[in-house]
Amino acid sequence: MSEGDIVVPGDALGVEEEYLPGYGVYVDGGYLKAKLVGTPQLDMIHRVLELKSVKRTALPLSPKDIVYASVEFIRDPVAYVRIFYVENKKTELQPPVSGVLTVSNISSSRVKSLYDVIGYGDILRAYVAEPGGPPYLLSIKGREYGVLVARCPKCLTPMKLRGLRLVCPACRAKARRKTSSKYALRG
Repeated sequence: MSEGDIVVPGDALGVEEEYLPGYGVYVDGGYLKAKLVGTPQLDMIHRVLELKSVKRTALPLSPKDIVYASVEFIRDPVAYVRIFYVENKKTELQPPVSGVLTVSNISSSRVKSLYDVIGYGDILRAYVAEPGGPPYLLSIKGREYGVLVARCPKCLTPMKLRGLRLVCPACRAKARRKTSSKYALRG
């Protein structure tokens, strides 16, 4: 064991006679062992061996953070999404966090149903509308927010944006979505 190595629970780190157990370390049969995933840190002055956790803490999202999310489930008037990337912080969220999108946070104009503007598996560019969460309340109001990538409801091929309509290049099916001005596939 050397400083900088990553250890997992149960790994032997040293013997009881050499160091005192610090944070994340316990004694078992005369050996110092890891309690958690981390990197060993030695305090040579006090002769203490402890672990610095490598577990990432959840990144709290704040209002106006721009996020990318995939649509997991729709039950009008709410869609449940998985937020996997924060654009303005250039951070991937591992594991993804949950979010919700309500019909009132779709557009400034009246929207009858979520099914008219998003679909299952769509990748959205949205922003966090209110503090608190998870689940975070998202909004796609504005031209630059909306669907970035949509899949064909019939064959699941990524759809191309032609004018204001989405068209499947494989089966020629057409669909309506509230697309972002940054929609990925055009043509």
